[in-house]
Amino acid sequence: MVLELSLLEPADVDATMAVVRETFDACVAPDYDPEGRELFARVVTADYLRSLPHRQGFTLVAKLDGRAVGMCALRDGHHITLFFVLREFQGRGIGRKLFDAAQERARRSLPWLTKLEVHSSPVAVPVYQALGFTVTGPEAVEHGIRYIPMERPLVPQ
Repeated sequence: MVLELSLLEPADVDATMAVVRETFDACVAPDYDPEGRELFARVVTADYLRSLPHRQGFTLVAKLDGRAVGMCALRDGHHITLFFVLREFQGRGIGRKLFDAAQERARRSLPWLTKLEVHSSPVAVPVYQALGFTVTGPEAVEHGIRYIPMERPLVPQ
């Protein structure tokens, strides 16, 4: 199978949103209360993905033989806002490749960037720790969304 990483194209929005919804429902939603699940569904839409380039951000899509299987999106130049790999493809290094590519793109776009940040869902904390992130504060809940603030310093090039 051939893995391809690319910036989100208009033709990929629906397939990318399907990755987000399926992975969120399977892996993240069980930790959220109904308010958090509803808010996520209302905010994280195709229009949200389309808005990221206007918010100093971007979305990378991972495709295996043309099928969208993962995605990583940044906003505000340094904040990972969405990062999902379909459950059946987790543990194969796809997330690591997405993250490395997103980190490099962020670094090229903003050479002064010193760190990346994320509000991790509880289930994703070990994934982010494996990518070099550390917890920077206690778990919080906002409008039913549970998260743990984390960051990863970027070594100057």
